[in-house]
Amino acid sequence: MHRIILIRHGEAAKSNTDADPRLTELGQQQAHELASWLDSEFPGGSGVKLVSSPKARALQTAFPTADRWQCEVREEPAVVEVPSPQGVGLAKRGHWIKQLLAGSWNTLEPAQQVWREGLINYLKSHQDSNHHVSLVFCHFMVINAVVAALRNDDKVAQFYPDYTSCTELALKDGDLEIVKLGRERTQEKNRIQ
Repeated sequence: MHRIILIRHGEAAKSNTDADPRLTELGQQQAHELASWLDSEFPGGSGVKLVSSPKARALQTAFPTADRWQCEVREEPAVVEVPSPQGVGLAKRGHWIKQLLAGSWNTLEPAQQVWREGLINYLKSHQDSNHHVSLVFCHFMVINAVVAALRNDDKVAQFYPDYTSCTELALKDGDLEIVKLGRERTQEKNRIQ
């Protein structure tokens, strides 16, 4: 069995003009606290592989753990945030995401369906003999897409993972299953980025 832990990035700067916002000061603190917790769970990072979305907020969340363990972070485009539909610019993305959260996966455009299928296929082929755990630093919609697929539930918003929450999956013989969902944000804090 291979453990895959999907880790939502730390708090990022809110922006409708920056396609790749960086972590806030609080987000950086969250990343360092996460690194300490991960080191207590996986001392020295032995047998653990670090994978991250290429987005700055995910990479910045991974770097304190990589620095602590003196290991590399592999950037993986398959775990980047859901792509916007064609014609939906950055200024309108937030509104589109809010609508998406109330919808279902089966109503999405082909680009989002292909993204979701690629994400699941990547995670299913993730096992390797050198590592028994993969920490995947990613995004809100990545986590919800995976949880929805594994639950066989078309509802987009499965739950609201908090910043740096860890959702654990098990990969056995090419099949994924949910072990436990990560820490959830309280309702009044449910802001997505």
